[in-house]
Amino acid sequence: MTQASRRNFLKTSAIGAAALAGTQALAQGQAPSKKMVAEVRALEAREIQATTSNWGDGLAHPIPYKNPPGVGKDRAIVLGGGSEYMSSFLVGYFHAMLTNGINLRLADIVVGTSAGAVLGSALLGSRLDLFSAEFNLLADYPKVMAKLVPTKKFTPSQERVMKMGLTAKDGSPATIQAIGHAAMAAKSIPSEKFQANIKVFLGDMKTIPPKMYITTIDCYTAERLVIAPDSGVSVIDACAASASAPGVTGPTWVKDRVCMDGSIGSTETHCDIVAGSRRALVIALADTIEQEKEGLRLNHLPNTILQEVKDLEARGTKTKLVVVGMLPGRKTMSVVDPGIMEPAIKYGYERGMQDLPEMKRFWA
Repeated sequence: MTQASRRNFLKTSAIGAAALAGTQALAQGQAPSKKMVAEVRALEAREIQATTSNWGDGLAHPIPYKNPPGVGKDRAIVLGGGSEYMSSFLVGYFHAMLTNGINLRLADIVVGTSAGAVLGSALLGSRLDLFSAEFNLLADYPKVMAKLVPTKKFTPSQERVMKMGLTAKDGSPATIQAIGHAAMAAKSIPSEKFQANIKVFLGDMKTIPPKMYITTIDCYTAERLVIAPDSGVSVIDACAASASAPGVTGPTWVKDRVCMDGSIGSTETHCDIVAGSRRALVIALADTIEQEKEGLRLNHLPNTILQEVKDLEARGTKTKLVVVGMLPGRKTMSVVDPGIMEPAIKYGYERGMQDLPEMKRFWA
Protein backbone atom coordinates (compact mmCIF):
# COMPACT_ATOMS: atom_id res chain seq x y z
CA MET A 1 0.00 0.00 0.00
CA THR A 2 1.43 3.39 -0.99
CA GLN A 3 1.78 6.21 1.53
CA ALA A 4 -1.04 8.14 -0.15
CA SER A 5 -3.29 5.07 -0.17
CA ARG A 6 -2.48 4.38 3.47
CA ARG A 7 -3.30 8.00 4.40
CA ASN A 8 -6.62 7.84 2.55
CA PHE A 9 -7.39 4.45 4.12
CA LEU A 10 -6.74 5.82 7.59
CA LYS A 11 -8.94 8.85 6.95
CA THR A 12 -11.73 6.71 5.56
CA SER A 13 -11.35 4.22 8.38
CA ALA A 14 -11.50 6.96 10.98
CA ILE A 15 -14.70 8.39 9.53
CA GLY A 16 -16.14 4.90 9.10
CA ALA A 17 -15.26 3.90 12.64
CA ALA A 18 -16.81 7.07 14.03
CA ALA A 19 -19.92 6.54 11.91
CA LEU A 20 -20.15 2.89 13.03
CA ALA A 21 -19.79 3.89 16.66
CA GLY A 22 -22.48 6.52 16.17
CA THR A 23 -24.81 3.96 14.58
CA GLN A 24 -24.24 1.55 17.44
CA ALA A 25 -24.92 4.29 19.96
CA LEU A 26 -28.18 5.19 18.21
CA ALA A 27 -29.19 1.54 18.14
CA GLN A 28 -28.74 1.47 21.90
CA GLY A 29 -30.83 4.61 22.30
CA GLN A 30 -27.81 6.83 22.85
CA ALA A 31 -26.82 9.91 20.88
CA PRO A 32 -23.26 10.09 19.52
CA SER A 33 -20.98 12.00 21.88
CA LYS A 34 -20.09 15.61 21.13
CA LYS A 35 -16.45 14.55 20.87
CA MET A 36 -17.31 11.92 18.27
CA VAL A 37 -19.35 14.38 16.21
CA ALA A 38 -16.56 16.97 16.39
CA GLU A 39 -13.96 14.43 15.26
CA VAL A 40 -16.03 13.42 12.24
CA ARG A 41 -16.67 17.05 11.29
CA ALA A 42 -12.97 17.84 11.61
CA LEU A 43 -12.04 14.95 9.33
CA GLU A 44 -14.65 15.96 6.78
CA ALA A 45 -13.43 19.57 6.89
CA ARG A 46 -9.89 18.48 6.13
CA GLU A 47 -11.15 16.33 3.27
CA ILE A 48 -12.91 19.36 1.75
CA GLN A 49 -9.78 21.50 2.07
CA ALA A 50 -7.75 18.80 0.35
CA THR A 51 -9.89 19.14 -2.78
CA THR A 52 -8.15 22.42 -3.71
CA SER A 53 -4.62 21.51 -2.65
CA ASN A 54 -3.43 21.10 -6.25
CA TRP A 55 -5.19 24.10 -7.76
CA GLY A 56 -2.06 26.23 -7.82
CA ASP A 57 -3.96 29.53 -7.93
CA GLY A 58 -1.59 31.07 -5.38
CA LEU A 59 -4.41 32.34 -3.15
CA ALA A 60 -4.55 29.95 -0.18
CA HIS A 61 -2.07 30.63 2.64
CA PRO A 62 -2.35 28.79 5.97
CA ILE A 63 -2.00 30.71 9.24
CA PRO A 64 0.73 31.52 10.08
CA TYR A 65 1.86 32.57 6.60
CA LYS A 66 4.84 30.61 5.30
CA ASN A 67 7.54 33.00 4.00
CA PRO A 68 5.40 36.11 4.66
CA PRO A 69 5.78 39.02 2.22
CA GLY A 70 6.45 41.33 5.16
CA VAL A 71 9.91 39.87 5.77
CA GLY A 72 12.58 42.52 5.28
CA LYS A 73 10.11 45.36 4.81
CA ASP A 74 10.46 48.59 6.78
CA ARG A 75 6.98 50.04 7.34
CA ALA A 76 3.82 47.91 7.45
CA ILE A 77 0.15 48.69 8.06
CA VAL A 78 -2.51 46.16 9.09
CA LEU A 79 -6.16 47.23 8.91
CA GLY A 80 -8.92 45.09 10.39
CA GLY A 81 -12.62 45.00 9.58
CA GLY A 82 -15.66 46.56 11.21
CA SER A 83 -18.20 47.63 8.57
CA GLU A 84 -19.41 51.25 8.51
CA TYR A 85 -17.99 52.00 11.94
CA MET A 86 -14.44 50.92 11.14
CA SER A 87 -14.53 52.47 7.67
CA SER A 88 -15.58 55.83 9.10
CA PHE A 89 -13.04 55.70 11.91
CA LEU A 90 -10.27 55.02 9.40
CA VAL A 91 -11.34 57.96 7.23
CA GLY A 92 -11.03 60.28 10.22
CA TYR A 93 -7.80 58.72 11.46
CA PHE A 94 -6.14 58.79 8.04
CA HIS A 95 -7.29 62.37 7.52
CA ALA A 96 -5.58 63.41 10.77
CA MET A 97 -2.36 61.67 9.74
CA LEU A 98 -2.20 62.80 6.12
CA THR A 99 -2.97 66.45 6.85
CA ASN A 100 -0.39 66.67 9.63
CA GLY A 101 2.75 65.33 8.01
CA ILE A 102 2.36 61.57 8.58
CA ASN A 103 2.62 60.01 5.13
CA LEU A 104 1.08 56.58 5.62
CA ARG A 105 1.64 55.86 1.92
CA LEU A 106 5.29 55.30 2.75
CA ALA A 107 4.21 51.85 3.95
CA ASP A 108 6.05 49.05 2.14
CA ILE A 109 3.17 46.64 2.70
CA VAL A 110 -0.48 47.14 3.69
CA VAL A 111 -2.77 44.28 4.70
CA GLY A 112 -6.50 44.95 4.68
CA THR A 113 -9.50 42.92 5.74
CA SER A 114 -13.11 43.86 4.96
CA ALA A 115 -13.41 47.59 5.78
CA GLY A 116 -9.63 47.64 6.03
CA ALA A 117 -9.33 46.27 2.49
CA VAL A 118 -11.47 49.05 1.03
CA LEU A 119 -9.86 51.85 3.05
CA GLY A 120 -6.33 50.50 2.54
CA SER A 121 -6.89 50.44 -1.21
CA ALA A 122 -8.34 53.96 -1.08
CA LEU A 123 -5.33 55.13 0.92
CA LEU A 124 -2.75 53.74 -1.49
CA GLY A 125 -4.82 54.74 -4.52
CA SER A 126 -5.11 58.35 -3.29
CA ARG A 127 -8.90 58.17 -3.25
CA LEU A 128 -8.97 59.58 0.27
CA ASP A 129 -7.46 62.79 -1.09
CA LEU A 130 -10.64 63.21 -3.11
CA PHE A 131 -12.73 63.16 0.02
CA SER A 132 -10.33 65.45 1.84
CA ALA A 133 -10.01 68.02 -0.94
CA GLU A 134 -13.34 68.00 -2.77
CA PHE A 135 -15.91 66.61 -0.35
CA ASN A 136 -17.13 67.52 3.09
CA LEU A 137 -16.13 64.42 5.03
CA LEU A 138 -19.02 64.60 7.46
CA ALA A 139 -21.65 65.38 4.83
CA ASP A 140 -20.64 63.35 1.80
CA TYR A 141 -18.69 60.33 3.02
CA PRO A 142 -21.59 58.84 5.03
CA LYS A 143 -23.89 59.21 2.01
CA VAL A 144 -21.49 57.24 -0.17
CA MET A 145 -20.86 54.54 2.43
CA ALA A 146 -24.56 54.15 3.25
CA LYS A 147 -25.08 52.96 -0.33
CA LEU A 148 -22.45 50.23 0.02
CA VAL A 149 -24.21 48.00 2.52
CA PRO A 150 -27.97 48.47 3.03
CA THR A 151 -28.64 46.94 6.47
CA LYS A 152 -32.17 47.93 7.37
CA LYS A 153 -33.94 44.58 7.02
CA PHE A 154 -32.75 40.97 6.80
CA THR A 155 -34.35 37.80 5.40
CA PRO A 156 -34.64 34.62 7.53
CA SER A 157 -31.73 33.03 5.64
CA GLN A 158 -29.59 36.10 6.36
CA GLU A 159 -30.48 36.03 10.03
CA ARG A 160 -29.65 32.32 10.16
CA VAL A 161 -26.07 32.73 8.99
CA MET A 162 -25.48 35.83 11.11
CA LYS A 163 -26.65 33.88 14.17
CA MET A 164 -24.16 31.13 13.31
CA GLY A 165 -21.35 33.65 13.52
CA LEU A 166 -22.54 34.96 16.87
CA THR A 167 -22.90 31.49 18.37
CA ALA A 168 -19.62 30.08 17.02
CA LYS A 169 -17.26 28.95 19.74
CA ASP A 170 -14.10 28.32 17.75
CA GLY A 171 -12.33 29.12 14.50
CA SER A 172 -11.88 25.54 13.31
CA PRO A 173 -12.19 24.69 9.60
CA ALA A 174 -15.43 22.80 10.32
CA THR A 175 -16.99 25.85 11.99
CA ILE A 176 -15.84 28.23 9.25
CA GLN A 177 -17.06 25.87 6.53
CA ALA A 178 -20.49 25.67 8.17
CA ILE A 179 -20.73 29.47 8.18
CA GLY A 180 -19.45 29.63 4.60
CA HIS A 181 -21.94 27.07 3.35
CA ALA A 182 -24.77 28.93 5.07
CA ALA A 183 -23.52 32.17 3.54
CA MET A 184 -23.74 30.62 0.08
CA ALA A 185 -27.34 29.64 0.83
CA ALA A 186 -28.40 33.02 2.24
CA LYS A 187 -30.49 35.48 0.25
CA SER A 188 -28.05 38.35 0.76
CA ILE A 189 -27.29 41.48 -1.23
CA PRO A 190 -26.01 40.18 -4.60
CA SER A 191 -22.26 40.50 -5.05
CA GLU A 192 -22.77 42.36 -8.34
CA LYS A 193 -24.68 45.13 -6.58
CA PHE A 194 -22.14 45.26 -3.78
CA GLN A 195 -19.28 45.51 -6.30
CA ALA A 196 -21.07 48.32 -8.14
CA ASN A 197 -21.36 50.22 -4.88
CA ILE A 198 -17.68 49.72 -4.09
CA LYS A 199 -16.88 51.25 -7.48
CA VAL A 200 -18.63 54.41 -6.30
CA PHE A 201 -16.10 54.65 -3.51
CA LEU A 202 -12.94 53.47 -5.30
CA GLY A 203 -13.75 55.25 -8.56
CA ASP A 204 -11.81 54.18 -11.63
CA MET A 205 -9.34 52.00 -9.72
CA LYS A 206 -9.05 48.67 -11.49
CA THR A 207 -5.97 46.91 -10.16
CA ILE A 208 -4.96 46.28 -6.58
CA PRO A 209 -2.49 49.03 -5.60
CA PRO A 210 1.14 47.97 -5.34
CA LYS A 211 1.99 46.95 -1.76
CA MET A 212 -1.67 46.11 -0.97
CA TYR A 213 -2.61 42.61 0.23
CA ILE A 214 -6.31 41.79 0.67
CA THR A 215 -7.63 38.88 2.73
CA THR A 216 -10.77 36.80 2.30
CA ILE A 217 -12.05 33.33 3.20
CA ASP A 218 -13.04 30.51 0.82
CA CYS A 219 -16.68 29.75 1.75
CA TYR A 220 -16.43 26.11 0.71
CA THR A 221 -13.05 25.08 2.11
CA ALA A 222 -12.57 27.70 4.91
CA GLU A 223 -9.06 28.40 3.60
CA ARG A 224 -7.56 31.83 4.26
CA LEU A 225 -6.90 33.55 0.93
CA VAL A 226 -4.44 36.39 0.44
CA ILE A 227 -4.94 38.38 -2.77
CA ALA A 228 -1.67 40.04 -3.79
CA PRO A 229 -1.20 42.96 -6.23
CA ASP A 230 0.11 40.56 -8.91
CA SER A 231 -2.73 38.03 -8.48
CA GLY A 232 -4.61 39.19 -11.57
CA VAL A 233 -7.71 39.88 -9.45
CA SER A 234 -9.31 43.31 -9.77
CA VAL A 235 -9.36 45.59 -6.74
CA ILE A 236 -13.17 45.69 -6.87
CA ASP A 237 -13.48 41.88 -6.78
CA ALA A 238 -10.87 41.59 -4.04
CA CYS A 239 -12.43 44.26 -1.80
CA ALA A 240 -15.94 42.91 -2.36
CA ALA A 241 -14.82 39.41 -1.42
CA SER A 242 -12.99 40.63 1.67
CA ALA A 243 -16.03 42.62 2.82
CA SER A 244 -18.71 40.03 1.96
CA ALA A 245 -20.09 39.68 5.48
CA PRO A 246 -21.97 36.35 5.71
CA GLY A 247 -25.68 37.01 5.66
CA VAL A 248 -25.29 40.64 4.61
CA THR A 249 -23.56 40.75 1.22
CA GLY A 250 -22.19 38.33 -1.34
CA PRO A 251 -20.48 35.90 -1.30
CA THR A 252 -18.17 37.06 -4.10
CA TRP A 253 -16.30 35.04 -6.71
CA VAL A 254 -12.51 35.36 -6.85
CA LYS A 255 -11.11 33.30 -9.72
CA ASP A 256 -12.74 29.88 -9.18
CA ARG A 257 -13.51 30.36 -5.48
CA VAL A 258 -16.57 31.82 -3.80
CA CYS A 259 -15.47 34.00 -0.90
CA MET A 260 -16.67 35.72 2.24
CA ASP A 261 -15.44 38.32 4.73
CA GLY A 262 -11.78 37.93 5.65
CA SER A 263 -12.55 38.29 9.35
CA ILE A 264 -14.46 34.98 9.45
CA GLY A 265 -11.68 32.80 10.77
CA SER A 266 -9.12 32.38 13.52
CA THR A 267 -7.88 35.92 12.96
CA GLU A 268 -9.60 39.21 12.13
CA THR A 269 -6.48 41.13 11.14
CA HIS A 270 -4.02 38.63 9.60
CA CYS A 271 -0.97 40.23 11.20
CA ASP A 272 1.11 37.16 10.28
CA ILE A 273 1.34 38.47 6.71
CA VAL A 274 3.60 41.36 7.82
CA ALA A 275 5.74 39.23 10.16
CA GLY A 276 9.39 40.10 9.79
CA SER A 277 8.83 43.77 8.99
CA ARG A 278 10.71 46.40 11.01
CA ARG A 279 7.61 48.23 12.28
CA ALA A 280 3.87 47.86 11.90
CA LEU A 281 0.86 50.06 12.56
CA VAL A 282 -2.05 47.74 13.42
CA ILE A 283 -5.61 49.10 13.65
CA ALA A 284 -8.22 46.67 14.99
CA LEU A 285 -11.84 47.14 15.97
CA ALA A 286 -11.79 45.25 19.26
CA ASP A 287 -9.45 43.19 21.41
CA THR A 288 -11.82 41.00 23.46
CA ILE A 289 -14.64 38.61 22.61
CA GLU A 290 -16.70 40.25 25.37
CA GLN A 291 -16.99 43.37 23.20
CA GLU A 292 -19.32 41.40 20.93
CA LYS A 293 -22.01 41.93 23.56
CA GLU A 294 -21.59 45.69 23.13
CA GLY A 295 -22.19 45.44 19.39
CA LEU A 296 -18.56 45.80 18.31
CA ARG A 297 -18.30 42.38 16.70
CA LEU A 298 -20.46 40.62 14.12
CA ASN A 299 -19.28 37.15 15.12
CA HIS A 300 -18.06 35.31 18.20
CA LEU A 301 -15.02 33.71 16.62
CA PRO A 302 -11.70 33.90 18.48
CA ASN A 303 -10.15 37.36 18.41
CA THR A 304 -6.40 36.88 18.49
CA ILE A 305 -5.20 40.45 18.03
CA LEU A 306 -3.28 40.71 21.31
CA GLN A 307 -1.54 37.40 20.68
CA GLU A 308 -0.85 38.37 17.08
CA VAL A 309 0.87 41.55 18.22
CA LYS A 310 2.96 39.53 20.67
CA ASP A 311 3.92 37.17 17.85
CA LEU A 312 4.91 40.11 15.64
CA GLU A 313 7.07 41.63 18.35
CA ALA A 314 8.65 38.25 19.08
CA ARG A 315 9.93 38.28 15.49
CA GLY A 316 11.41 41.74 15.92
CA THR A 317 8.57 43.89 14.56
CA LYS A 318 8.02 47.04 16.58
CA THR A 319 4.23 47.38 16.71
CA LYS A 320 1.83 50.22 17.42
CA LEU A 321 -1.63 48.78 18.10
CA VAL A 322 -4.66 51.06 17.80
CA VAL A 323 -7.81 49.42 19.20
CA VAL A 324 -10.83 51.43 18.08
CA GLY A 325 -13.19 50.21 20.79
CA MET A 326 -16.52 51.74 21.70
CA LEU A 327 -17.54 55.16 20.48
CA PRO A 328 -17.13 57.59 23.42
CA GLY A 329 -20.31 58.11 25.37
CA ARG A 330 -21.91 54.87 24.13
CA LYS A 331 -22.44 51.59 25.97
CA THR A 332 -23.80 49.64 23.03
CA MET A 333 -24.04 50.20 19.28
CA SER A 334 -24.16 48.48 15.91
CA VAL A 335 -21.15 48.71 13.62
CA VAL A 336 -23.45 48.49 10.56
CA ASP A 337 -25.64 51.43 11.56
CA PRO A 338 -25.23 54.23 8.96
CA GLY A 339 -26.06 56.72 11.71
CA ILE A 340 -22.80 55.86 13.44
CA MET A 341 -20.63 57.14 10.60
CA GLU A 342 -20.53 60.86 11.30
CA PRO A 343 -19.54 60.50 14.97
CA ALA A 344 -17.10 57.73 14.00
CA ILE A 345 -15.30 60.04 11.55
CA LYS A 346 -14.97 62.67 14.28
CA TYR A 347 -13.77 60.05 16.75
CA GLY A 348 -11.20 58.70 14.28
CA TYR A 349 -9.89 62.22 13.63
CA GLU A 350 -9.63 62.95 17.35
CA ARG A 351 -7.78 59.68 18.00
CA GLY A 352 -5.46 60.47 15.12
CA MET A 353 -4.68 63.89 16.50
CA GLN A 354 -3.96 62.35 19.91
CA ASP A 355 -1.61 59.83 18.30
CA LEU A 356 0.30 62.39 16.21
CA PRO A 357 3.29 62.88 18.58
CA GLU A 358 3.84 59.13 18.94
CA MET A 359 3.25 58.48 15.23
CA LYS A 360 5.79 61.11 14.23
CA ARG A 361 8.40 59.19 16.22
CA PHE A 362 7.16 55.77 15.15
CA TRP A 363 6.68 56.40 11.42
CA ALA A 364 9.58 58.75 10.70
